[in-house]
Amino acid sequence: MIRELTIALSAASAVIGVAAATVTTAPTAAAAPAQDMADVPNMVYGVELSTACYSWERFIFGRGATGQTYACHYIPNQWPPVDSGFWVWSPPLYGVQTVGAPCPQAGKAMAQTVDGLALECAGAKGWQQDFYA
Repeated sequence: MIRELTIALSAASAVIGVAAATVTTAPTAAAAPAQDMADVPNMVYGVELSTACYSWERFIFGRGATGQTYACHYIPNQWPPVDSGFWVWSPPLYGVQTVGAPCPQAGKAMAQTVDGLALECAGAKGWQQDFYA
């Protein structure tokens, strides 16, 4: 039963793949991002989601073993009280940027200033300080 189901799914996938390959689309003009994604100074490597971190004001970014970007966040006034932040998922990093410079996609890109402050892409406003970091 499982063998027949696997064969049927494989056949269906092949048909869909052939059908998708024969569809022609007009080329679209897509603007490339102004900056390439890049790591930032003082980045922490080997990060794991929800584990403790201790730098939540400056130089907050880390990268996991799979390449996922993380940010160290501290929740004030949490109960029971803790003296550490926690690694949470972060949008992709676009290296070191300056406040107000153009950015690629609002709300879906992060960067860092030279002195370690987190920046978030705010659309037409460009890179802006991330006050929630």
